[in-house]
Amino acid sequence: MRGPVTKTCENCRQEFECGGYQCWCGKVGITEQQMDWIASRFQDCLCPICLEKVGAGDVGLVSRKPSAPTQAESTESL
Repeated sequence: MRGPVTKTCENCRQEFECGGYQCWCGKVGITEQQMDWIASRFQDCLCPICLEKVGAGDVGLVSRKPSAPTQAESTESL
């Protein structure tokens, strides 16, 4: 990726700049477990404010990633 790219936060819908491999998000200091939590709920980046919330333990963010059907939902359609 060349230069900053404007993205829209999947949680709050605010626009922000993504710097790719040298992005500001690498300095936020979230754990690997928090990264896994984000990856399981969102398809793309979060803005600085929402990423800080995750780092602070605020998990009240709204998931934008479509969820897979549960085992019960999968068997109900049979």
